[in-house]
Amino acid sequence: TTELYCPPGSTLRRSVTMAFDLVYYLYGDIDFKTLPRVAYLSATLFCIIGSFWLLDSLKDTVFATIVGLEHQPRAKIVSVAFTLVVVFYYNRLLDRMQKTTLFYAIGFAYTVIFLLIAAALQNDLIGMGNTEASPYRLLGWVSYFAIESYGSLAVALFWAFTNSTLDLDEAKSSYGLIIAFAQLGAVLGSTLATQAGRFGVAELYGIGALSCSTMALMVRGYVTLFAEHMPRDPSDNESRASQSKVAAKKGDLASLWDGLQLILRYDYVLLILGISCLYEVVLTVLDYEMKVIGRARYGADQAAAEQFAALMGHFGQVTNLMSFCFSLLGTSVVVRRMGLRRTLRVFPALLTFAVLLSYFFPNLWVLFISMSCLKALTYALNEPSKEMLYNPTSEAIKFKAKAWIDVFGARSAKALGSTITNTAKNEPQLLVAYGSMPSLLISLALFGISILVHPIARSVRLTRYRQC
Repeated sequence: TTELYCPPGSTLRRSVTMAFDLVYYLYGDIDFKTLPRVAYLSATLFCIIGSFWLLDSLKDTVFATIVGLEHQPRAKIVSVAFTLVVVFYYNRLLDRMQKTTLFYAIGFAYTVIFLLIAAALQNDLIGMGNTEASPYRLLGWVSYFAIESYGSLAVALFWAFTNSTLDLDEAKSSYGLIIAFAQLGAVLGSTLATQAGRFGVAELYGIGALSCSTMALMVRGYVTLFAEHMPRDPSDNESRASQSKVAAKKGDLASLWDGLQLILRYDYVLLILGISCLYEVVLTVLDYEMKVIGRARYGADQAAAEQFAALMGHFGQVTNLMSFCFSLLGTSVVVRRMGLRRTLRVFPALLTFAVLLSYFFPNLWVLFISMSCLKALTYALNEPSKEMLYNPTSEAIKFKAKAWIDVFGARSAKALGSTITNTAKNEPQLLVAYGSMPSLLISLALFGISILVHPIARSVRLTRYRQC
């Protein structure tokens, strides 16, 4: 039948062969039977990332207008305590809920929270209509903490779920595809944020709130369509009863520390912590430099707030378009051709270069381009690479330890970066002077960790991680 429609030597046959050769080059020996699952997982991440990027693009505009951008470093520091509470309840829910139910709870809970914030933002007294910034206006703080925690928690839960449904070979071929099409959601969210002057910040915030619920709906669809590929849930059947007994015996406080104990027990997981979090310190410093310079460029009135929101929207567009292109055409190729060991070193090397570049040329557009490239590679290369490191680990590490790493660990790293930026606040030149040296040292430390993680992974018996 194939020769009937594509006879040997025909143009059509050559075209089909070239297409398959291109697919093989880009994604390796990908199993086409997994493509429907990969496409659905990508669509789920599309919904999560799209809603987050819309809200995240508005986050700094809301905070700068209501509270004042000079208080952002303090917000990142305080968010550590907030995320500790979030991780506490997340670990409790892991012992009591199925993973899919956890998606539903998080999706709909944040939808309600963001809708209430959107309604408050429309109020002339406490919302965006009042442009007199004050650290005593609680709405800006609540908005900031809610968006930060939603992005960390939803993405961490998605990748923990995905790591449980795909093996390492499937991950190498498909993670680039998952991220590529998910980044289109980020482009869409960022593009909507650029229209803040047309639709209004509060109205766009409401759209972001409603889009959070799509995460829960997509997961429900996955359960229906791909039930046979669902990960073994330790809370099912007999295991649910045994886990409940263990949780009750240990108590809530002991359950809180489960993930942290796993990180400290295994060197391999501790190195994953370093790879996942250290770069956040440097990005926090560079990101704040860019925002301080950008905010100063436009001023402090409501029109300036909309222009600043548009700048952040354009930043999201550029970042996510770059990430989309690299994820689609480069992630799988780089990981398979260079190997995971060498791939993990690429991002720290570029991070070091960006720190040096921003030190010698501290202006808005150098920082804009540097941050766009770094953020794009964070999503397109560093993120999938570090997620593959979880593949040989147990469900407890994938969910509980990963929650500590991605939510609390990342937030703590951002808080550390904020302690650096807090010394200079609104003074860009002083910020460059204070921030460059620690950023450079941390970038070099991250490069060292990326060299260490692979030998340790090979020297240990990875089966012990499956059993913990």
